[in-house]
Amino acid sequence: FSDIDKAGRIDAEYFHPKYDELTNTIKAFRGGWDSLSNLVNFNDRSFTPKDEKTYKYIELTNIADYGEIMGCTVDKGKNLPSRARLKVNTGDVIISSIEGSIASIAMIDDEYNNALCSTGFHVISSYELNSETLLVILKSIAGQLQLKKGCSGTILTAINQDELKKIILPKISKPKQEKIKNKIIKSLKLLHKSKHTLEKAKDLINISIKKK
Repeated sequence: FSDIDKAGRIDAEYFHPKYDELTNTIKAFRGGWDSLSNLVNFNDRSFTPKDEKTYKYIELTNIADYGEIMGCTVDKGKNLPSRARLKVNTGDVIISSIEGSIASIAMIDDEYNNALCSTGFHVISSYELNSETLLVILKSIAGQLQLKKGCSGTILTAINQDELKKIILPKISKPKQEKIKNKIIKSLKLLHKSKHTLEKAKDLINISIKKK
C-alpha cells in the first residue's frame, strides 16, 4: 500500500517485477547512474509562431525508426496546427510522449535548428550525455521499458514530464560517448547513402520504362 500511495498509481503493470530488475541492473553499473531530471534540461517553454513567418514543423509521423527526421511540414505560422508550440535547436533530442509511439525519438541536427515540433514530444538536451548517447539509451530496452512504465491515462495514454524525470540512465564515460557518437554518425551517413542509391535506381527504372 505504501508503494501505491507513493507512486500515485494503482495499475498492476506499473509494479511489475521486470521494472525493478531493470533499475537494479542500471544502478549496479560501474560508472554510476542518475535520474533524467539531473542529467538533462527540459526545453518545454511554449513558443507562439508568427503568422506570416515560415517555419519547419516536425510531428510524430516524421520520425524514422533509426532516430532521424524524415522530412517536415514547411508553412507559415498561421497555417500550422495549435500543437506546433515547441521550438527545437541543434543538439536537442525529442521524445514522443504517446505510449503507442514512445520509440519515436530523434536528434535535432543543423537542418532543423529553430524548427518547431509538436507538443506531443518532450524536448531535452544535456551537457552530461551527447545527443547520440541519449538517443541510443532511450531507444534501447533500458529506455523503452522505463518510458512504457511511466505512461498513464485512459483515453490517450502518455508519459508526462514528472514521470519522465524519474527515468534513470547509466553514466557513460566521455570516451565511450564519443565512440557511440561516431558510430551513429557513420550509420546515418550509410543510411542516407543507401536511400540515395535506391532513389537513383528507381529513376533509372522509370527512365527505361518510359523509353520502351
